[in-house]
Amino acid sequence: MSRHRSARRVLAAILWLTASPLAAQVVRLPAVLPDEQSPAGQLISHPDSAAELLQAPGETTPPDQPELPPDARPGMFQKLIFDGEWLPRSGCNGLGLSSLELKTILALPVPSRDYPLIITPGFAVHYFDGPAGPGTDAKRWSMPPRLYDAYTQFRWMRRLGPRWGIDLAITPGVFSDFHQSTDDNLRVTGHGIAAWTYTPELKFVLGAAYVDRMSTDVLPVCGLIWTPHDDVKFELVFPSPRIARRIYTFGALAEDVQDWLYLAGEFGGGIWAIERTSGAVDKVDYTDFRVILGLERKVIGGLDGRLEVGYVFGREIRYASGWAPTGGWSGLEPPDTVMLRGGVTY
Repeated sequence: MSRHRSARRVLAAILWLTASPLAAQVVRLPAVLPDEQSPAGQLISHPDSAAELLQAPGETTPPDQPELPPDARPGMFQKLIFDGEWLPRSGCNGLGLSSLELKTILALPVPSRDYPLIITPGFAVHYFDGPAGPGTDAKRWSMPPRLYDAYTQFRWMRRLGPRWGIDLAITPGVFSDFHQSTDDNLRVTGHGIAAWTYTPELKFVLGAAYVDRMSTDVLPVCGLIWTPHDDVKFELVFPSPRIARRIYTFGALAEDVQDWLYLAGEFGGGIWAIERTSGAVDKVDYTDFRVILGLERKVIGGLDGRLEVGYVFGREIRYASGWAPTGGWSGLEPPDTVMLRGGVTY
């Protein structure tokens, strides 16, 4: 019981950290810019992925103009996002995964209303099925049936001049099975990235993301964002590149309702503190790579929806203890699988 209480205390502390400044701040953000002052063809809200890192900072508009995206809401609440994904298990050594995630995007006028502090608290649960390791250690090698993420991201973007912009973020959180209470439950990730606008159509991005994984602690974030046309976007930014094309097949002809078809890449997985079947405390790191085909509808001030199918490969499971299944393997490599993911954003 004491372990459960300790995990709950840590989670409560994170939620309190988020709620305290929100309750004290009621200043409203400025209204959305008129369409003629907003970058054409950009219907993103405060970005939530590396591919959408700096669509607003670094524009060539005067630096004293606000940089809020066209679908920014006038108050503290910006968006509510729900995602669900499913990776089926294939074979006895396969690894199945189902995940549900809920998060909300909030904006506080700190240090100013034009450049708000973006706060994103979120919670996710991951259901694992398998895998079965070799020999007699199949149960011992299997992933825990449920793992959890409870986190809050603090993010700030700012233009430093007509061409330069920065994106800074830090994300403390608890990532574990909630069956034990150690310092390994707590992780802090983040990124620091700069963008340089070469032309209104072309931006260069360079920075780094601290991911705190077993395979690597730091990932470079680099590439370019090229928009040769309002209906075409090349977001060639590692580790989440994406190529998107606006389509008109489903009758979304207005500027406030747009349909986009895209091809994307993704570095997936995560790391969690767990309690092994022996009672020992350990950490498990699951890694994969994904190629995704997606369809997304963006609606200004309304309900966005997206549906994705993907191929998942390069999968690997590692334990921090260095334990390996019978045969001396340094890690288990589940077979490739497919992915189905969908989500809605309000």
